[in-house]
Formats: sequence, C-alpha cells, structure tokens
Amino acid sequence: MGRIPRIKSVMTAFPFSIAPGEDLARAQEMMREHGIRHLPVCEQHNVIGILSERDTRVALRVDAQGVPLTVGDVCTRQPFIVGLETPLDEVAEEMARRQIGSALVMRGDKLAGILTTTDVCRLLAETLRDCFDSEDDDVA
Repeated sequence: MGRIPRIKSVMTAFPFSIAPGEDLARAQEMMREHGIRHLPVCEQHNVIGILSERDTRVALRVDAQGVPLTVGDVCTRQPFIVGLETPLDEVAEEMARRQIGSALVMRGDKLAGILTTTDVCRLLAETLRDCFDSEDDDVA
C-alpha cells in the first residue's frame, strides 16, 4: 500500500482565474472556452473567492432582469483553501462534508492550483483500475 497522495499531485496547477469586476457573461464564456466549472476570483494576485458555473447560471437570470451583477457580487467569498502538502483524503472528506465542488490550493499566499470533483474522480478511476481486475465478473 502506498501513501495517500498530497493535493499537489492531483490538483490542476495554474488555474484560470477572473477579476471581481468582470461581468458574469465573461466568466461564463471563460468556463465554456476552457471546459471548466470553477474560477478562482483574484484581485491583484490575492484570492478573494471562487465562482462556480452554477453560481453564474443563477446570477445571469437575475442579471437578465435588469440587475447588473459582477463576478465579485456573486462569488463565494470564503472558499475552501488548502496548502500543497495537504493529504488528498482530508481535502476530499471536507469537500464532501461542505458539499462543495472545489478547493483552492495555495503556496504561501499565492494561488498554485485548484482541486475539483473532476480531479478526484479521475484519480479514483485510475486507482480502481490499478487495484481491481477489469473483467466483468459481477453477478447481479
């Protein structure tokens, strides 16, 4: 049995980010363009929040009713933040407890990466393939 991976070995390094003053349509466009569902919100290299694709969808409905909103108006201001050396099991367990889809990974006070449920699922699939036969021997 191996050691539980540290977050740095599973995260997506150098994630795309967005400024709080950007409009929501731009955020949605970035997510679509890069195939992502979470954007760290940074102001002058400081992390101030996280914006999810779901947050953007809901807020754009309000925005369409004539209430202009920015990324900073909608983002979650206290994102789940972890360090590079945090064990993956601790992060995954806390994400499940909070029912959230991402954790921001910091190196000191700088954004180093993001861990999403997609990253965790990718690792789970690799681990299952390494640990079990792929032959279909389940009896249902």
